[in-house]
Amino acid sequence: MQVDDPAKGRLSDAELLAQRAVRRDPDAWGEIFEQHYRAVFAFVRYRLRGAAEAEDIASQVFEVAYSHSHRFDYRGVPIEAWLIGIARNLCRDHIKKLGRRGYEEELDEFSGPTEPDQAAAIDLRQDLGAAMRALTEDQQEVLSLRFLLDRSVEETARLMNRSEDAVKNLQRRALAAMQRSLASQNYPGASPP
Repeated sequence: MQVDDPAKGRLSDAELLAQRAVRRDPDAWGEIFEQHYRAVFAFVRYRLRGAAEAEDIASQVFEVAYSHSHRFDYRGVPIEAWLIGIARNLCRDHIKKLGRRGYEEELDEFSGPTEPDQAAAIDLRQDLGAAMRALTEDQQEVLSLRFLLDRSVEETARLMNRSEDAVKNLQRRALAAMQRSLASQNYPGASPP
């Protein structure tokens, strides 16, 4: 990987890739897709219920990015941060659209569990989802990046355009809020400190 060297006028590999992407170079977009699809899919999958929905939205992220590539201005911020931002917006729009469907349609699509163990797992998943939805958007994003996408504090800070201390504080507050929420549901080990 090249390092920015103003004296020599070299550009980093990331900046060169971004420039190629802005010019809609198919090879650059193939490289971006290969490097970032899994992270985008994981981010979207966490926010949505179904894998098929997540695949559709994750694909749309790259379609939107490609069609708006002329707006991308590389300033040292990773391309992945831009893609995650697009994913966040598409998920938000998708969830709003689902909210307009009504709960009856959602219940019709749900074919309940057949075994008691599945019921407990579904209850836990629903309670975890409810606890996550109660968090701020920034808290949801920091937990998604840190624990679902397994990003370091440094990477998360860069992707969220925040300091590492801010990321650590967001994570601490988010986990405390999750713990309080689960403790209110009487989950073992979730009692407040």
